[in-house]
Amino acid sequence: MKQKKVIIIGGGIAGLTAGVYARKAGYEAQIYEKHKIVGGECTGWDRNGYYIDNCIHWMMGTVAGTSLHNIWKETGALGDDTEILRGDHMYTSELNGESVTLWADIERTERELIALSPEDETEIKSLMHYAKLSEKIEIPSDKPNEMMGALDGIKMALKMKNALKLFQAYAGMDTVDLAARFKHPLIRCMISDFCPKDSAGSSFPMAYGNFTGRDGGVPRGGSRAMAFRMKDRFESLGGEIYTASPVVKADFGPKQTTGWKQMVSVTLANGQTVKGDYFIFACDPDYTFHKILSEEYIDPMLKEVYANRKDYPVYGMFQCAFGVDCEEDILKGDIMMDTSDIVNAVNDELKNSIMERMTVKSFGYEPDFAPKGKQIIQVMMGLSEDSYEYWNALYQDKEAYKARKEELAQLIQKKLEERFPEYQGKMTLLDVWTPMTYKRYCNAFKGYNQAYIITKRSRKNAYVSPEIKDVDNAWITGQWLSAPGGLPGAAIQGKYSVQRILRKEGQSIKL
Repeated sequence: MKQKKVIIIGGGIAGLTAGVYARKAGYEAQIYEKHKIVGGECTGWDRNGYYIDNCIHWMMGTVAGTSLHNIWKETGALGDDTEILRGDHMYTSELNGESVTLWADIERTERELIALSPEDETEIKSLMHYAKLSEKIEIPSDKPNEMMGALDGIKMALKMKNALKLFQAYAGMDTVDLAARFKHPLIRCMISDFCPKDSAGSSFPMAYGNFTGRDGGVPRGGSRAMAFRMKDRFESLGGEIYTASPVVKADFGPKQTTGWKQMVSVTLANGQTVKGDYFIFACDPDYTFHKILSEEYIDPMLKEVYANRKDYPVYGMFQCAFGVDCEEDILKGDIMMDTSDIVNAVNDELKNSIMERMTVKSFGYEPDFAPKGKQIIQVMMGLSEDSYEYWNALYQDKEAYKARKEELAQLIQKKLEERFPEYQGKMTLLDVWTPMTYKRYCNAFKGYNQAYIITKRSRKNAYVSPEIKDVDNAWITGQWLSAPGGLPGAAIQGKYSVQRILRKEGQSIKL
């Protein structure tokens, strides 16, 4: 029998995962990616002999024995010889001359937090208790929810019993509520430094528990190297990738007697038409439904997300990278710092969009990221969703856009040189990127490189459906189906999209 063809729009982690599983399931598979390389938001780039890594701080599923780890292995994201790097701490938070570190040794963290703030001892012990519970939490990734039977539900409940305890303990709380339980301002900062303030109260202990459980690690070589390994696996299975090939339109055949539509092809920007039997949209849903298709195909939940910006927020980021003429890695990881002095120096409408904290990260654990005897430092300064309109308007004047980026980068450099005098006069700006960068290269909604946040105001089970309304041979996939997003959700949903094709054809969904 002739192989049926699966067309995948988007060559990020979800698209690459879908491609690998489509080939493993026996389908012809082609990926069409708008950028000149694969990876989507899991990427990096070279500047003046330095490599700027743009995604992985640590990644769930690096320990064998979980279904997520199996996905990383089967897709080539983790090769047999891929070294997993695990640091001795997650990050350090600083405020008003004090600092606190989240160590891989959770007991050490607990002791140091209690020493910092004895009056918070009860809440500290409770927080560390739920972080410990989270150490063995496994993300379900065997099959989509709609394909689960009663036995699957029982198995998942047993696997997720610790997660259920965690969710019950922090039900109805967001990160602001969790932080407010603590009296010490540095501990409050520490909690909100990692998770957006609108995110669920369970987010911090779950993330920290994943780190202390040692499942969260960094694959050697970083984000771009991982995406390229997945590309190699897909192509080794006979899959085809076409980069610099943006899809601009979907084409349908006659409406069926059942009332469903069938997609028959997609049209590329160069006018080429690509036919297929099944279509997986692994690009940003905003681009899918507002450029390739139209709003008539949007799932009601996704329509609500777009319409209700307060209850389903996204964020923005201003980021920059510096080369440092210094052999010693003084930062030794991630440090979270106050941005009030930077905010005070800003004199336009961006002032109200800058978050009060920023992340400063060094890559001493990856010596190949910088020339010998030098370091690379990257900074991420959080922005509110409103900042996108500011950057979008500024981008229309390229010179003004470039100048504004450099001005902010100079403020950040000044702050870093004051905090780390060892770097004084040794820092060189390598690159700056904004929400517009993600919009240009990845079609990201409002220039955010993750999905929306499900807040305590959101509708219960506020998850987007993979279905494309009234179309029976096409689905969306990716991190937007697993809010708030991230690599694990993207990969899992990529696998699920192929299982949906298999179920439609009446075949086994076991991959």
